[in-house]
Amino acid sequence: MDPRVVAADNDEVVVLWRQRGVSPAGEHFDGQVLGLYQLRDEKLARAQMFYFDPAGAARFLAQARLQAPASTRQADAA
Repeated sequence: MDPRVVAADNDEVVVLWRQRGVSPAGEHFDGQVLGLYQLRDEKLARAQMFYFDPAGAARFLAQARLQAPASTRQADAA
């Protein structure tokens, strides 16, 4: 992940990190993500991710889902 806190105040934290993944077919994804985290009562209240390459991440996830075993795809659909 290699997280790095970019900014923080009392109830928000901005973290730059890398999301990495390997599909069932062995394809790799490695992309930067900026996460905005909001805290309430010292607990995570909201997390919002901003992908630097949203099309690449979506493409990787779509391909990985197609490559997953049928039993996994059926469980995801439920």
